[in-house]
Amino acid sequence: MPSNFGKGPWAGLSAWIVFFALSSGCQPPAASPPFAAPVCGKEGQQMCRVSFRALAQGPARFDGRRIRVEGYLGVSRELFVLSSSKELFEAGVTDETSIRIRGPMDVQERIFQKHAYSWVSVAGTFKDREKTGTTEDLLLGEIFAPLEVQSLRWPVEVERATFGDVLLNLEDIK
Repeated sequence: MPSNFGKGPWAGLSAWIVFFALSSGCQPPAASPPFAAPVCGKEGQQMCRVSFRALAQGPARFDGRRIRVEGYLGVSRELFVLSSSKELFEAGVTDETSIRIRGPMDVQERIFQKHAYSWVSVAGTFKDREKTGTTEDLLLGEIFAPLEVQSLRWPVEVERATFGDVLLNLEDIK
């Protein structure tokens, strides 16, 4: 039984497409693990931005590395902490949601005076905490000086919409 494969007007074009794909080295992209730790903060490398989720999944992966993390800065249980959210901070939840801020007292005082109880971005060296059987075990770890803290607030007052402005956009829900 004769085969019709490779015959017809498109046979030459499809052969060229296959040849081009194979010769250009086309390969499917390599799959990366879903929550792989970023390679960051090693000697001579810049710090990297890390989420609270990544820290909670494996704080030991970031031990001794320079990181930047965003959160709500405040004092909880007599500790200066960066929390993943204002709501969790106000509720007193620290389990896998808070990082203790450490450094010289004058640096901590300056940061507190300028940024306490607001949203900030903090950069420093992350240290995983040894578990000691105390309530401090609930923290993800600590960030040590040298610390860089930047406010995440808008530098100018943001004009907020009134309910009347929003109501105009909700008319189509009727």
